[in-house]
Amino acid sequence: MTDAIKLTIPHQKSYYGVVRLVVGGLAARLDLSYESLEDLQLALESLLGNEAYASGDDVTVELSLGPGSIQMLVGPLDGARLRPDLAAADGDEEGVSLGRLLATVVGDVRLEERDGGHWVRLEKRTAGSGSSA
Repeated sequence: MTDAIKLTIPHQKSYYGVVRLVVGGLAARLDLSYESLEDLQLALESLLGNEAYASGDDVTVELSLGPGSIQMLVGPLDGARLRPDLAAADGDEEGVSLGRLLATVVGDVRLEERDGGHWVRLEKRTAGSGSSA
């Protein structure tokens, strides 16, 4: 059985700190390293911080704990704008692509359709992730 946290906030920068606090609290509960916490927060900021990815007034972040991993599901987002950024090759004029960045900091990155929208699933492997209270 996995533990899960679901947080829906307005898709506005002033609310992103709430998501960072939740992720930070979860990381502390799991005794994650500071580097792992920064990786998770960078991944979220990369998705939430780009206004072009917004597909509505609200955005939901779901965090699920499994044995040895944390999964984050972020959405709904604008899949038409997000898909090319996730697939873009590195080495273009703008530097590292979103897909490469996310794959580097969290590992597994997938774009999924759910409830009529596009969601990004991020999975970070963690040593010692568990579901104890």
